[in-house]
Amino acid sequence: MISIEDIKFYYKKDAEKFFRKHEAVRQTFKVDVVKVINRDHTEQVNVKPLQGRFKGYSRIAIGGYRIIYKIENGEIIVVDVAYAGSRGDVYKRFQG
Repeated sequence: MISIEDIKFYYKKDAEKFFRKHEAVRQTFKVDVVKVINRDHTEQVNVKPLQGRFKGYSRIAIGGYRIIYKIENGEIIVVDVAYAGSRGDVYKRFQG
């Protein structure tokens, strides 16, 4: 089983700015990513793989926020958080 300590989280500039203002959302996101990686209680996580020009990314919904991220496998799993923001504009502003 992988824990939060086993994962390296990298945040792009916009995502880091968002998470500085929404620390509770960051913590929930980290817990949800661990559940997804471990395939543990994934029914509790609102996660979907993205399609089209966003293929290769997934999104997790936490309340009214969406976090777009990509998991890269290796010795240490790296989660690259591409964008985080409100439900209304996250897909418009995310460039991929």
